[in-house]
Amino acid sequence: MNMASPHFFLLQLLLTFFFLSLAFGATLPEDEVQALKDIGEILGKKDWDFSVDPCSGERNWTSQTKVRGTENTVTCDCSFENATICHVTNILLKVQNLRGTLPVALVRLPYLQEIDLSRNYLNGTIPLEWGLLNLVRISLSANRLTGSIPPELGNISTLQSLTLEFNQLSGNLPGELGNLPNIQRLLLTSNNFTGELPATFARLTTLQEVRLGDNNFSGSIPDFIQSWTSLQKLVIQGTGLSGPIPSGISLLESLTDLYVWRISDIEGSDYFPFPQLNNLANLEILILRSCNINGTIPEYLGTMSNLQTL
Repeated sequence: MNMASPHFFLLQLLLTFFFLSLAFGATLPEDEVQALKDIGEILGKKDWDFSVDPCSGERNWTSQTKVRGTENTVTCDCSFENATICHVTNILLKVQNLRGTLPVALVRLPYLQEIDLSRNYLNGTIPLEWGLLNLVRISLSANRLTGSIPPELGNISTLQSLTLEFNQLSGNLPGELGNLPNIQRLLLTSNNFTGELPATFARLTTLQEVRLGDNNFSGSIPDFIQSWTSLQKLVIQGTGLSGPIPSGISLLESLTDLYVWRISDIEGSDYFPFPQLNNLANLEILILRSCNINGTIPEYLGTMSNLQTL
């Protein structure tokens, strides 16, 4: 970052304010401290040191030694009540060898915005009570979670990112997820989801990245994906969905990466023409593998100057 930039000075000011707040005694309320104790026990997080304030950044509340790919951080906002009170806003525990379950007790942290428990050994189901929180990001990828996605998650109007890849989740996707007005990332790869994509997903016009690969969906790739006009990355690999690729995909002019690989393992003799992609001038990666496409490759692909992989 340029040290002369306004962003640098703003960051400096925020950090100064944070440490001054701690110096003048800003602390976490006892009810949130107790919530963290219960959360740690349920997760199997055994090295949180409650002899210091969890918002102090001391001891193991924030790892001083960074290991690539891991996170061990509890972050607080200490600006409340004239910088005397803190509240937990982020819990990031990636690759921490956690072997417990997902804690309902998160609802006792009313200012929590982000929970990232990726790449652990957590099992059990996603608590439906999380739908009461004002979370912005939920990341639970690469665990051993089972059960279905609770419809209550559709109540989190603040949610921007839902990452559930590489688990053992199953069942139909709840139509209530179509109520998320700010969702930008929906990553569901490598689970056991079934059923058709809910028609309510047509409302998710803020989506920028969608990954659905390696599941057991049914039905065809829905035409409503043409309404995801903010989409930049779409991954539909081995989903169980059948063709054809919707012609309306050409309306997704923000799309940069399009992976459509083995979209259905189509049986029988149904073949489909090459999809209309001539409006997608920004395409960098185009993979259309085992899609039962017949006919000729369109000449306009040769004019896509950004295309790197075909």
